[in-house]
Amino acid sequence: MVPDAELESTVAEYCETIGANAPLTIRSVKQIVNQIVKPGEFDQALCEKLVEDCFTSEDYIEGRRAFMEKRKAVFKGS
Repeated sequence: MVPDAELESTVAEYCETIGANAPLTIRSVKQIVNQIVKPGEFDQALCEKLVEDCFTSEDYIEGRRAFMEKRKAVFKGS
Protein backbone atom coordinates (compact mmCIF):
# COMPACT_ATOMS: atom_id res chain seq x y z
CA MET A 1 0.00 0.00 0.00
CA VAL A 2 1.20 3.46 -0.87
CA PRO A 3 -0.38 6.85 -0.37
CA ASP A 4 -2.41 8.09 -3.35
CA ALA A 5 0.10 10.86 -3.99
CA GLU A 6 2.90 8.29 -4.41
CA LEU A 7 1.02 5.77 -6.54
CA GLU A 8 2.15 6.98 -9.96
CA SER A 9 5.82 7.25 -9.02
CA THR A 10 5.71 3.88 -7.24
CA VAL A 11 4.17 2.19 -10.29
CA ALA A 12 6.74 3.83 -12.58
CA GLU A 13 9.58 2.66 -10.33
CA TYR A 14 8.16 -0.86 -10.20
CA CYS A 15 7.83 -0.98 -14.00
CA GLU A 16 11.39 0.27 -14.37
CA THR A 17 12.61 -2.49 -12.08
CA ILE A 18 10.77 -5.15 -14.08
CA GLY A 19 11.91 -3.66 -17.38
CA ALA A 20 15.56 -3.84 -16.31
CA ASN A 21 15.37 -7.64 -16.32
CA ALA A 22 16.21 -9.87 -19.25
CA PRO A 23 13.51 -9.75 -21.96
CA LEU A 24 13.40 -13.55 -22.18
CA THR A 25 12.76 -13.75 -18.44
CA ILE A 26 10.00 -11.15 -18.58
CA ARG A 27 8.28 -12.99 -21.46
CA SER A 28 8.60 -16.31 -19.66
CA VAL A 29 7.17 -14.95 -16.41
CA LYS A 30 4.22 -13.47 -18.30
CA GLN A 31 3.53 -16.83 -19.96
CA ILE A 32 3.82 -18.71 -16.66
CA VAL A 33 1.47 -16.28 -14.90
CA ASN A 34 -1.01 -16.72 -17.76
CA GLN A 35 -0.78 -20.49 -17.26
CA ILE A 36 -1.36 -20.19 -13.51
CA VAL A 37 -4.48 -18.05 -13.84
CA LYS A 38 -6.05 -20.66 -16.15
CA PRO A 39 -5.84 -23.79 -13.96
CA GLY A 40 -7.77 -25.97 -16.41
CA GLU A 41 -5.24 -25.18 -19.12
CA PHE A 42 -2.09 -25.30 -16.97
CA ASP A 43 0.82 -26.83 -18.87
CA GLN A 44 3.52 -27.89 -16.40
CA ALA A 45 5.88 -29.02 -19.16
CA LEU A 46 5.63 -25.63 -20.88
CA CYS A 47 6.39 -23.81 -17.62
CA GLU A 48 9.39 -26.03 -16.95
CA LYS A 49 10.67 -25.44 -20.50
CA LEU A 50 10.31 -21.68 -20.11
CA VAL A 51 12.33 -21.76 -16.87
CA GLU A 52 14.96 -24.00 -18.44
CA ASP A 53 15.24 -21.66 -21.44
CA CYS A 54 15.91 -18.75 -19.09
CA PHE A 55 18.59 -20.59 -17.14
CA THR A 56 20.38 -21.70 -20.31
CA SER A 57 20.19 -18.35 -22.11
CA GLU A 58 22.94 -15.93 -23.04
CA ASP A 59 21.12 -13.33 -20.96
CA TYR A 60 21.43 -15.54 -17.87
CA ILE A 61 25.18 -15.82 -18.42
CA GLU A 62 25.39 -12.05 -18.97
CA GLY A 63 23.36 -11.37 -15.82
CA ARG A 64 25.61 -13.54 -13.66
CA ARG A 65 28.74 -12.06 -15.22
CA ALA A 66 27.48 -8.50 -14.71
CA PHE A 67 26.64 -9.26 -11.08
CA MET A 68 30.11 -10.65 -10.42
CA GLU A 69 31.70 -7.66 -12.17
CA LYS A 70 29.42 -5.26 -10.26
CA ARG A 71 28.04 -3.65 -13.41
CA LYS A 72 24.67 -3.29 -15.06
CA ALA A 73 23.81 -6.21 -17.34
CA VAL A 74 23.31 -5.66 -21.06
CA PHE A 75 20.55 -8.07 -22.06
CA LYS A 76 19.93 -9.02 -25.68
CA GLY A 77 16.84 -11.18 -25.34
CA SER A 78 18.60 -14.45 -26.09
